[in-house]
Amino acid sequence: MNNTERRLATAVLVIGTGGSGLRAAIELAETGVDVIAVGKRPRLDAHTSLAAGGINAALGTIDPADTWQQHAADTITESYFLANPYTVEVVTRGAEEGIRDLERYGMAFARETDGRISQRFFGAHTWRRTALAGDYTGLEIQRALVARVEQLRVPIFEGIYITRLLVRDNAVFGAYGFDVADGTRYLIHADAVILAAGGARPADATTAATTRTSTRRSRSTSSGHRRAA
Repeated sequence: MNNTERRLATAVLVIGTGGSGLRAAIELAETGVDVIAVGKRPRLDAHTSLAAGGINAALGTIDPADTWQQHAADTITESYFLANPYTVEVVTRGAEEGIRDLERYGMAFARETDGRISQRFFGAHTWRRTALAGDYTGLEIQRALVARVEQLRVPIFEGIYITRLLVRDNAVFGAYGFDVADGTRYLIHADAVILAAGGARPADATTAATTRTSTRRSRSTSSGHRRAA
C-alpha cells in the first residue's frame, strides 16, 4: 500500500481537464491568477476529445444572415421550449467569441479556399453555423486547449481521482484525492475550487439509454456531481 501524500497549494483549483476545465484554467492564467488543474484521465483523453460533429456559432461566414438571436431561437425551439432562455442567450451570444478564442489558441478549423471558417448545417439550424475540424472537432478543441494551458505553464495533474472536497464553515478550501496509478494521495489547498468534472449520467443507469449509448459509459460516472452533493 502506498502511504505517500503530496500537498499542494494554489489560488484556484480546477477539477476536470476537459473542455470546460481547461478553458477556465486558461481564463484564470491569462489574468495572472495562480491555478492548478487536475483530471482523472490523460490530458488528451478527456471526454471532450470524443465529440465529433462540430461546434455551433453564428459566425455568418457562409450564411451572412445568421445571427446569435436566430441561433437562440433555433435552440429554444429544438428544446421544445424547455431550455432556460437566459442560459441560451449567454451561450449563443458568446459562441463567436469562443470560436475566436480557439482560433487564437491555434485550433485547426476546416476553412474555405479564401480562409473563412467553414460552416455546415446541423440539427434545427436555420442557417449553416456548425464550425468543424473534420470528424474530430472535439479532439482538435482539446488539443488546442491543452497547447494553450501548457504555453501558460499551468500545472496539469493527470490520473488524479478527487474523492472529496474540503469544506469548513460551509466554505470549500480545497480537495482530496489519489493517483489512480500508484495510489499516492493528494491534499490540495485552494482559495477557490472550480468543479468541471463533467461526465454526467444517472447514478442508477445500469439499464438507462444514457448508459447504453454513451461514448464512454465506463467513465461517465457522475463523480463531479457526487462531489458537489
